[in-house]
Amino acid sequence: LQKLLHLLQSTDDPLIQEQALITLSNRAAFSVNHDIIRNLDGISVIGRMLSVCIPRVKEKALNALNNLSMNIKNQKEIQVYIVQVCKDIESASLNSDLQLAGLRLLTNMSVTSDYHCMMINSIPCFLHLLSEGNERTQIQALKVLVNLSANPAMTRHILQARV
Repeated sequence: LQKLLHLLQSTDDPLIQEQALITLSNRAAFSVNHDIIRNLDGISVIGRMLSVCIPRVKEKALNALNNLSMNIKNQKEIQVYIVQVCKDIESASLNSDLQLAGLRLLTNMSVTSDYHCMMINSIPCFLHLLSEGNERTQIQALKVLVNLSANPAMTRHILQARV
């Protein structure tokens, strides 16, 4: 894991970045690796890949963060990327793999109400995706909206959203 993270930090080659992120994502699917990756500063290394302009690299980074987000301690570190993820979802092509990866991460991050306030400005986008997206996009957007709607503090924001 340490070598993969180092490789990810030391290369600008998108193909290598993508493969390293896929491998990290696969390793992050196992809870035994959650703490190890976090302790190796892996969340920030992976998070930096969200600033890469290549959608496939961003998508793979989102997938890795999504797998890591199943851990509460990891969520505390991942939350710094929520606003960026929301922006990426809004600017991504409709129904793209990048958009779906971002929505899956937000679904996990919105299971508890801890980070709902960071998603308020994207509620109109989620509602738009619910009405305009394909079935996969609609399901992912709906999961985020259901999680947000479970929080009474979000009711006003959801009902007042302009779509």
